[in-house]
Amino acid sequence: MNRLIRIVPSLAASLAAMLAAILGLTCGDPTPTKPIQQLTTNVILISIDTLRPDHLGCYGYEAPTSPNIDRLCEDSVTFGQVIAQAPSTLHSHASILTSLIPHHHQATWGGKTRLPEAATTLAEVLSEEGYSTAAFTGGGQMDRIFGLDQGFDSYTQPGENRFMGTVRRAIQWLEENPSRPFFLFLHSYEVHHPYEPTPEYLALFEQDYQGSLPPQIDIDLLRQINKKELEINSSDLAHIVSAYDAEIRSMDDALGVLVETLRRQDLYDETMIIFTSDHGEEFGEHGVVGWHSHSLYDELLRVPLIIKMPGARSAGARVDSQVRSIDIAPTVLSTLELPIPEDFEGVAVAELGNDADFVELETVSRMDRAPGRDISSFRTQDWKLVRKSLYDLEEDPREQWDLALSRRDVAEELQRRLDEAIAAGERLEPVQVTPTDSTLEELRALGYID
Repeated sequence: MNRLIRIVPSLAASLAAMLAAILGLTCGDPTPTKPIQQLTTNVILISIDTLRPDHLGCYGYEAPTSPNIDRLCEDSVTFGQVIAQAPSTLHSHASILTSLIPHHHQATWGGKTRLPEAATTLAEVLSEEGYSTAAFTGGGQMDRIFGLDQGFDSYTQPGENRFMGTVRRAIQWLEENPSRPFFLFLHSYEVHHPYEPTPEYLALFEQDYQGSLPPQIDIDLLRQINKKELEINSSDLAHIVSAYDAEIRSMDDALGVLVETLRRQDLYDETMIIFTSDHGEEFGEHGVVGWHSHSLYDELLRVPLIIKMPGARSAGARVDSQVRSIDIAPTVLSTLELPIPEDFEGVAVAELGNDADFVELETVSRMDRAPGRDISSFRTQDWKLVRKSLYDLEEDPREQWDLALSRRDVAEELQRRLDEAIAAGERLEPVQVTPTDSTLEELRALGYID
């Protein structure tokens, strides 16, 4: 049975209006306003690079990786099926901040192009509305040379390996900048490879590993494994996953410090907190270990999304219908009762509750590659087209069985809708950049270049 729901994703404005009617959201009103909500609500956007949702307790993981994130979920709306627009850092974060799919915003590592100034970022909108805006990022593909600093009063790359260091920088900024409201963007590579947990964190997840791999999993080791130069067994793979999980727990402790500080400073209730990631990580699902950016399968595209609304509205709600990373920026603006730019391609989703009727949001994602080597996917709630392969996500959620030949009707329909979505938006003019030596060194440490 063909379960396709025929909604064209490129009709973002119409879809936003439909959601506004259903949910009572303000969406796309071009009339400038200074609402009460905006004057009292701060915004903190947290992106933990390479964080899989299925390794968090609030998403069903049994290992103790995320006690503080889980507590945040109790005050928040948790989205169970969130799809990133790319499996790599720059491509995906540009989509988060601009609400544009990668085909349109043109910020690429593969093409060495920055985010064009013609793009409208969430920070630019909030800055124009009187928000103080600051970002603390991990550099590399988040380096300001790639244009992600647009709209930020300060955009700092403190070089912190741990999220705790980033959090402490952010707390210092809050203390030194008492003006309100504020928009704070925090990004960390802590759970990105290499996995270098401290011994006390690793001990939380394994005590009896007897294999030959070291406690810290570096880039060269992962390259050897993925080139088949080093064979590993199931115990070795579990050890690598434990090192990844240990870094999640370290990051989670830092989040706990941030939340406690917000409570102590009487900022928690009046602050909207968005917790997410840019992409996931593969641990052998399709033959690669401890790596990303190489495919468009769900282990790389599914990300967490937890939104604590002002006053903890809709606390504890869960939404399992599909949403996208491009929906984050419109959701922030809708919550603040601010107009959503016409060029945003996402829609506002945060007011959804457990039993809300929901219009299916279809998702376009893209691998970050050099010009002329476009590799994209198109995902509905039930089906996914990856290159020329088709997967029935209801029957085959691990994407193991290609049905492109037996369900050509579905494959052709999804390809048509993918082409239509890409053609519908404006492709901004790419602006090429040359990374600095320091940026190249950061990228080398993260495994992006040899």
